Amino acid sequence: MRVHPLTKAVALAGLPLIALTSVPVAAQDADSEVDALRQRVEQLESRLSGAVSEAPEATADNPYILKEGDGLKIGDTTISFGGFIKADMVYGSGGDGTLNSYSVGLPRNFAKSAASTDDWKVGFTARESRFSFGTSTDDVGGHRLQTYLEMDFNTAQDSPGNEVVSNSYNPRLRQAYGRWNGWEFGQTYTTFTDLAALPEILNQGKMAAFIYVTQPMIRYNMQAPGGKFMVALENPEDGYGTNSYDDQSYPDLTARYEIRGNYGFYSVAGMLRNLEDDASGDEKLAGAVSLSARIPTIGRDDVRLQYNYGALGRYMGLFTYPDVDLADQAAGEVDPLTTYGATAAYRHFWTPQWRSSLVGSYTEVVDDTAVQGAGSLLSYFDASTSVHANLLWSPHQNLTLGLEYSYWNFAYAGSDDNDQYQQVMASAKMMF
Repeated sequence: MRVHPLTKAVALAGLPLIALTSVPVAAQDADSEVDALRQRVEQLESRLSGAVSEAPEATADNPYILKEGDGLKIGDTTISFGGFIKADMVYGSGGDGTLNSYSVGLPRNFAKSAASTDDWKVGFTARESRFSFGTSTDDVGGHRLQTYLEMDFNTAQDSPGNEVVSNSYNPRLRQAYGRWNGWEFGQTYTTFTDLAALPEILNQGKMAAFIYVTQPMIRYNMQAPGGKFMVALENPEDGYGTNSYDDQSYPDLTARYEIRGNYGFYSVAGMLRNLEDDASGDEKLAGAVSLSARIPTIGRDDVRLQYNYGALGRYMGLFTYPDVDLADQAAGEVDPLTTYGATAAYRHFWTPQWRSSLVGSYTEVVDDTAVQGAGSLLSYFDASTSVHANLLWSPHQNLTLGLEYSYWNFAYAGSDDNDQYQQVMASAKMMF
């Protein structure tokens, strides 16, 4: 059948119109498919979020715990648990015969163990082992709230415990603090020290001159060019040996500015403290400064440095010196004792698993003192030196085995007396 020319012309003219009308129909079909897909995704997201946000609250009978990162999430709070077991064998020279002096941890500054005798004694201990709990809660008043609690068993020499049968010792508080919106409340390491510069030795913190103190405080942290600035009010204290006078009217004021980057860690710290004596009514305002650095060298090696000067007292060297001149205090006068100390360490990696640290630390009294030499009731050291060398092996980040040699020398003010102490220490540290 032959198509009429007029009909053919009308059909050809209508093709564009038909095509235009079909496009919206196809677009509407595609939009409907996208909408359907979007609805299905939203339904799945709703179900997933509901599985967490609508979970029952944690109770003893119906706990809901979701593993998150390094901890366990209970409700809005993530809880973490960690610590380490540290087993030590100490083989030391001299000694004063004090009960448990080798297995419970030697006297704080090692002076009581320094002696002229060549006798060597051995002891084993696991009391430096620690355990810790931490929490992190998001959106507490618009900021994250973090808490940390840490304990060990390295209590005083005369604390309950024995080596005869049980070797049991009570746990003690090391750190307990919370952090929120730049603020820190509780007990932790003093703001006056920079732990990034702490040398890696088996007998941690026990260098002649390093700042290594934990105490209660209120601290505020803020961002600063290249790093951060922190200022704190910390628990005041003075004394010497077993004497703690506890008669301060004002807290210690500490501040530190630190810079951290590819070229290392650097910090400068300052401290103001008011030293008082209730018996005489005398008091003095004193201060101190500290400079520290951790500088990368070749490969993974680094140099760690710290220098301190001022009325350091209990803050330096695990209480090597008193806070005030003891002879002047006996005469009723508060005279802050000025000292200085320097610590230098080099850590070298032989392989990724093997490393060593060589550490030297020295401290000295700057002021002229009226005390006598060793054996005097008011005696204390005029200078103290420690040297440490070790070899550590870490086949895994959770396991470190090491051997370390340490040497101390103590010189007494007003005397030519010198006492030495040497120690060999083998340790196994297993983290969890």
